[in-house]
Amino acid sequence: MLVRGVTRYALAEGVRLQSGDIIEVGGKGLAQIEFPDGAALALGAGTRMLAVSMPRGKAASGNFYVTQGALKISGVNRDARLRFVTPVITLQPAEGVAVALVSGGEGSIFVESGETRLDGPPAKGAATVPVRLKSGDFFTLKPGQKGVVAPRPSPAFIGALPKVFLDTLPSRMARYKEREVQPRQPEPATYAEVETWLKGPPDVRRQMVKRFEQRASDPAFRAALITNLRFHSEWDPVLYPEKYEKPEADAAGIARGELAPAAPARR
Repeated sequence: MLVRGVTRYALAEGVRLQSGDIIEVGGKGLAQIEFPDGAALALGAGTRMLAVSMPRGKAASGNFYVTQGALKISGVNRDARLRFVTPVITLQPAEGVAVALVSGGEGSIFVESGETRLDGPPAKGAATVPVRLKSGDFFTLKPGQKGVVAPRPSPAFIGALPKVFLDTLPSRMARYKEREVQPRQPEPATYAEVETWLKGPPDVRRQMVKRFEQRASDPAFRAALITNLRFHSEWDPVLYPEKYEKPEADAAGIARGELAPAAPARR
């Protein structure tokens, strides 16, 4: 599924992604994103990702927010500036190939080749993580624990990966170099389809208000916003604008001394 603007589409092979696009992979699905510099990003089943900014050109940066799922980043060169923020850790691959799993407050990273930088999660009180991981390092961060580095990935990690991640995914970008493909089956996005992002971290939630404000006029979407308002209080001014209107000037302002006439001049 692709959510662009306030519209949900069925994602088709060859569609060119844009900054702001939301991608959700189905329970048996797989998606691969290929970048102009030769890097590729594979998303396993159940992965949810917001493309905060898409790279444009070989030296452009790309920022992504991933709430859950499996990622495989390959073909990264040292000129790339890719950044993947998750609720657990922030992943910045510097070179080579890396595989990541994020689920239920736990994150794991295996660097197949090259080098990857990790930063702590946005939340306060996060466990300290190593600055850099090199080829062969396997890192795991569990809730309430410090990050651990091992010389090889665990059997549980390998077993949880999509089987296609164990091989090199073939490039299909050349097929669509001269051909534009449009996403299919447009429908207005429902609250349930974007709930993850409306309830995301503050910097993500604030972007969603302006983006989905027009959907607040839909009765079902509005009802869901009100029911879940405690999770995204920034919607309150949209739902109840009368609470935030400035009072009109009092016509009897003179009685309050605000518009008191000047005293007559004495001779």
